[in-house]
Amino acid sequence: MKNIAVAVFCFAMFFGVVFLTVEHKVELEPTLYNYFIEQGTADTGAQNIVAGILLNYRMYDTVFEAMILLTSVMGMLHFLYTGDGHGHSKKAGREAHKGGKND
Repeated sequence: MKNIAVAVFCFAMFFGVVFLTVEHKVELEPTLYNYFIEQGTADTGAQNIVAGILLNYRMYDTVFEAMILLTSVMGMLHFLYTGDGHGHSKKAGREAHKGGKND
């Protein structure tokens, strides 16, 4: 019953957010659009503005995101695979072999 209540709550929140964002649209001035169209080639030196934005403006963001992902994967591998290489520590492995059967 608790899982159903949580699911209903999540769906209600999702549809509430969708309703609020659809109903309240705000039109902004396209200042960044105009800036990139007028100054993009001069700032980046690239003829393709999409490649210029990705490589010049977003490059550091992408590199640091990749470093954070790599660090988190290395940390999880370190904590999950310590000991015998099968996700168990050596001590837990010995205790499992001792207590598993009546010898």
